[in-house]
Amino acid sequence: MARIKNVDVLGGKLLPSILQFTIPLLFVSLIQSLFNAVDIMVLGQMANTDAVAAVGATTSIVHLLTTVSIGISIGSKIVLARLIGEGVREKTEQTVYTTIITAFLLGGITLIVGLIFSPAFLRITNCPAEIFDGALLYMRLYFAAAPAIMIYNFGSNLLQVSGDSQRPLYYMIASGLLNVILNFILCLVMPQKVAAVAIATAVSQLLGAVLVFRRVLVMEGDCRLKLRASNWNWRAFYKIMANGLPIGLSNSLYSLANLQIQSALNSFGSAAIAGNAATVNVEGIIGAIAAGPWGSTVGVFVGQNVGADNKKRVKHSILLCTSLSVGLAVFIGVFTTVLSAPLLSLFVDSSDAVRYGQIRMLYIILPYFIAALNTILSNVIQAFGYSIFCTVNSIFSVFVFRMIWMRNIYPLCPTFHVLMQCFLVSWTLIAILNLIFFFSLYYGRFKKNKIKKMG
Repeated sequence: MARIKNVDVLGGKLLPSILQFTIPLLFVSLIQSLFNAVDIMVLGQMANTDAVAAVGATTSIVHLLTTVSIGISIGSKIVLARLIGEGVREKTEQTVYTTIITAFLLGGITLIVGLIFSPAFLRITNCPAEIFDGALLYMRLYFAAAPAIMIYNFGSNLLQVSGDSQRPLYYMIASGLLNVILNFILCLVMPQKVAAVAIATAVSQLLGAVLVFRRVLVMEGDCRLKLRASNWNWRAFYKIMANGLPIGLSNSLYSLANLQIQSALNSFGSAAIAGNAATVNVEGIIGAIAAGPWGSTVGVFVGQNVGADNKKRVKHSILLCTSLSVGLAVFIGVFTTVLSAPLLSLFVDSSDAVRYGQIRMLYIILPYFIAALNTILSNVIQAFGYSIFCTVNSIFSVFVFRMIWMRNIYPLCPTFHVLMQCFLVSWTLIAILNLIFFFSLYYGRFKKNKIKKMG
C-alpha cells in the first residue's frame, strides 16, 4: 500500500485539499451510519416488524446517552486544531494524552448508565409492551460497546486533526464488513434476531476502536500518543470540556426533546415506529454524505487557519464547505424523496410502515439542506471557540421550542404530519439564529482580531 500523506490544512490549493480531506470522512460517516441501517435491513428481511420496531424504539435513548460523550470528543478536536495552527507542541502532546484518558472515562460512564437505566428510559418513552423486551436487550448489548465507541470517536478525531482522514476510512470499512458478515451469520444461527444484530454491531465497534488506538500509538507528528512521556493535564482537560461539553449538551438537548416526540410516535403503533426507524436510517445516510463530513472538515480547516491567522483561507474554507454541503443536500433530498417507496421497502415490508416513513421524509429528508447549513455554521462557530452559543441555541430552538410544540400545538391536531412538522420548524429556527450569530461573530470579532487563542 502506498504511504498515506496527510492533508496540508494550512497551505496548498484549498479546494483539492478540502476534497482530499472530506471524501474519506464522507465514506467513514456513510459506513458508520450503515451500522444501524444494516441492523434494520437484516431484521426487516429475516425477522418481523416488531423486531424492527424494537430497535427503532431505542433510537432517541441511545442518541441521548452517547451524544454528550461524542460532543466532548469534538471539543478535543477543536482545541487541537487551534494548538496545531498556533504551533504549541508541548500543549498539543498533553492534550492528546488527556483526550485518550477522557475517552476511556466517558466510555465507562456511558456503559454503566446505559446498563442500569435502560428499562427506565424505555418506560419514559412509553415503549409498547410487545417490543419492550427486545428493545431492552438491544440497548444493553449496544451499551456494552460504549467504551469502544468512545475510543474510536476520540481517536479518529486525533487522526483527522493531524490531517489523516484516510485511515479512519479503512478502519471503518473493516468494521463495516465485519458488521455485515456477523449480522447475517448470527441471524441465521441465533433465534433472538435483535440480540444477533446488537452483538454484531458491538463486535464491529470494538474492532474499529482497536485499529484506531493502535494507530494513535505509532503515528508520526504532534498528535501521537506517547504513554511514557505524557501525563494527565488539568488545563488541557478544562479546554476540552469547555469546548466539547457545550456541544455534548447541545446534542443531548436534541435527544431529550425527542424523547417526548418518541413517546407520541410510539402511540401510533409498531408500523409507525418501524417506518420512522427506516426513514431515520435513510436520513443518517444523507447526513453522512451531505452534512457531517463537511462540518468536520470546515471545523479543522477553520480551526487551524484561525490559529495561524490566515483570514483569507478561513473565509474561503467556509464558502466552499457551505456550497458543497448544501448543494449535495438539495440534490439528494429531492432524489430520495422521489424514490421514497422503493428505498423504504429495503428496510420494512409493511405498506403502513412505508407510508409513515414517507411522511417523515417529506418534512425531514426533502428540506435536509437546512440541517446541512446548520451543521456547517455550528462547526464554524465552535472552531472560533464559541461552543456555548450552540448550547444556548439548542436550549431555545430545540429543547424549549419542541416542548412547547408537543404540549400546545400537537394536541390541537395529533396527527403524524404535525408531529414531523415539529422537526422542520425547529431546524429553521436554529438556522436563523445560527446565521445571525455567525455574521456578528465573523465581522465583529474574527475580522477585528478579537478571537482568543487556545495556547
